[in-house]
Amino acid sequence: MTPRIPQEFDDIPFAALVPGSVHTGRYPVTTELVAAYDRLTGSGPARADGVAPSSVFSTFDPVYRAMGGRMEQGSVHVGQRILPFADARVGDVLDVTVTVAEAAYVRDRPTVVLEVDYRRGDELVARTRSTILWGFSS
Repeated sequence: MTPRIPQEFDDIPFAALVPGSVHTGRYPVTTELVAAYDRLTGSGPARADGVAPSSVFSTFDPVYRAMGGRMEQGSVHVGQRILPFADARVGDVLDVTVTVAEAAYVRDRPTVVLEVDYRRGDELVARTRSTILWGFSS
């Protein structure tokens, strides 16, 4: 099966985002994924063989898959914090939990905060927190 690319997902309307809602999925850390990040962002600090760079958590692909859709066209990604807690390794298939932490109008702007946990079993590998002006410039 060929994976879906983000352009193949339907937009999630702002009105459908419910604060506190939780969405789950999986994120395979493959050799190809790590090679692509190394090629696009540089290899970064030295790391052991088979360890993925923390930049693999800067993607929205696992979020789209967990939520079954993507940000509305015209969304503006205004910030993201990545907190790595453990090394992700090539071959890991991480459990992804996406929580809609906030979805409200802030200064008349449709603002969404998504918190994403990446786990290997019971171990928290990384957490991201992204702020998005949802469909803002459409």
